[in-house]
Amino acid sequence: MGTNSQTNTKPPHIRRLLQSPPAVLNGFHHEDLLDFLSIGIKEEYAGNDLIVDKSDYVNSAYLVCEGEVGIWEDNIELTTLPVNSFLGEAFLFGDAHRMARIVAVTDTVMLRFQRQDMLMFFKQKPTKLFNIFTRNIIHVQQQKLKDTNQLILKLKKKLIATEN
Repeated sequence: MGTNSQTNTKPPHIRRLLQSPPAVLNGFHHEDLLDFLSIGIKEEYAGNDLIVDKSDYVNSAYLVCEGEVGIWEDNIELTTLPVNSFLGEAFLFGDAHRMARIVAVTDTVMLRFQRQDMLMFFKQKPTKLFNIFTRNIIHVQQQKLKDTNQLILKLKKKLIATEN
């Protein structure tokens, strides 16, 4: 049986991720991508459901498979994240609490990746794969910083215009 027929037996959200992998999984071979996605725990949320509270201890990361999620701080929605967004990407590298609340904007399907499962996954794979994953996380975080800087600049310009 070929890769295509094996892929067709997967749930729709997994098939979509295999066709268009998230940035955090760039450079993974098809088999490694499939293995990685298989350690994720599928969770479904209705619109406005709380996915993660700010007080939650960080022991997992999330991948948006379907729908959209909002990132909230002090009752202000900071941004919305679409399909293929990976949240909590630094969870492998330190212990902390969440930085913000995550709420489903629409009906949403997520894959939750537990720290221990992911560490075991990478332990069983060549070191190169973990290096690729780490590089991808750095790129994802750099993009988030870039987006945040653009938002700060936009808001500062609005503030200056309002003051004048």
